[in-house]
Amino acid sequence: MRKAILAIIDFFYPPFKKFISLHNFRYMATGGGTLLLGILSYYFAYFVIFKTEEVNFGTFVLQRETASLLIDYAVAIPTSFLLNKYVIFTHSELKGRVQLFRFLNLQFINILATYVFLKFLLELLRDYPTLSILSRILVSVSMALFSYLYQHYFTFSVKKIGDKTGKQD
Repeated sequence: MRKAILAIIDFFYPPFKKFISLHNFRYMATGGGTLLLGILSYYFAYFVIFKTEEVNFGTFVLQRETASLLIDYAVAIPTSFLLNKYVIFTHSELKGRVQLFRFLNLQFINILATYVFLKFLLELLRDYPTLSILSRILVSVSMALFSYLYQHYFTFSVKKIGDKTGKQD
């Protein structure tokens, strides 16, 4: 499966060869695919699944955008971890449970920041409900930039060659 995913991504790489490394292109492609999957999940939940402004889950009630975010993350988080671990950052020597813990830590930060930023934008654009998707995209792109740095230098880090201290990137 990894080879098939990389073959598809690598097919589109040649025009970008002068501007970006293959590793970063692969990360951007899988991240972009996961981002698109999350946005589509959010859109589907927001406009198809949740038709009312408040969603009743029995013991608690969430606003429509919050419930849509839950659907988005339920789809995107596992997909993202699997792609990063088994397709992009396969060179990491960290144990899988350490990677998963660090990855979930990043996701917690992302969820909290996304919730705050999205809530702010939706309150600002309250009279324009169709802009909720544009707000989600803007927040997602900014969080993706942060996530790349976090994952590259912390979650899936590798020992530097020749580093005798065992210190991570």
